[in-house]
Amino acid sequence: MTRQDVEELRARMRACFRFDGVYTLASGRTSKYYYDGKLGTLDPSFAWILGNLLVDVIHDSGAEAVGGLEIGSVPIAQSVGIAAHLRGISLPTFIVRKEAKEHGTRSQIAQAYVPDGPLLKPGRRVAIVDDVITTGGSILQAYNAVLELGCEVTIIIALVERHESGGKALRDLDVPVLALFSTDEEGKLRDEFVAHVVPAGTGAR
Repeated sequence: MTRQDVEELRARMRACFRFDGVYTLASGRTSKYYYDGKLGTLDPSFAWILGNLLVDVIHDSGAEAVGGLEIGSVPIAQSVGIAAHLRGISLPTFIVRKEAKEHGTRSQIAQAYVPDGPLLKPGRRVAIVDDVITTGGSILQAYNAVLELGCEVTIIIALVERHESGGKALRDLDVPVLALFSTDEEGKLRDEFVAHVVPAGTGAR
């Protein structure tokens, strides 16, 4: 990952922000800025940079799979999975639905096929990703869903941590948390690119 890649990612991130109104967030809170990470993660060139940035961190955490809550996590996890495949690493993906299906298998989780399946089973080490942390609720929902299946979460990663400090609730889980960027109350990205894993349980960035 070169400095040029980092700067390009930051520029793409800025394009994901809107400041033209008052927005209601998924948490129910209102904000004068809105971050839509999917404007970036659904773009193949952005996804390519992102997947290559995150794959080593996720693999080094010991994760054997990567995923999160629909829909913000989906393109991120898939980008990482493809980047891993191109390096000869297996990181299959999964999706936690907000609600269980009402038809078919009635499952709350969609997951890749693996020969020793199911993918998510007791002892499986997984990484959880998402495009944003506000209150931390979306990631907590995914976290609780995989824990119910007996999985171990090795790392939590978000592209942006908003100024509301929702990351604290995640760090209290005693799981390493990585936020690539953070914002102030005006929605401005921190000038410093955050590329380190915060020690679990410290409550500090």
